[in-house]
Amino acid sequence: MQQEFAPALFSTRVQNGPRTFFVDVKSAKNNKPYLKITESSISKEGEKKKSYLNVFENELSDFRQAIEEAVGFASTQVK
Repeated sequence: MQQEFAPALFSTRVQNGPRTFFVDVKSAKNNKPYLKITESSISKEGEKKKSYLNVFENELSDFRQAIEEAVGFASTQVK
C-alpha cells in the first residue's frame, strides 16, 4: 500500500553542514493548516536520520510565542 503525503502549501529550508531543517505548512484532513518541521541529518558514519515535529492550528500561537522567547533569550547569551 502506497502512503500518501499532503503536499506543502508553503515550504522553506535551513541548511547547516550535515543538518537540514525543512519548515512546511501543510493542510490537515480537516483542511486546516499545520506546521511540519523536519530535521534531516547524516551521521559521521553516513547514516541518514529524519525527525519530525507537527504543530497543529490550535497550537501555533503558543508555539510561536515560545520560539520567539527562546530565540530572544539565546540571542542575549551569544558573546
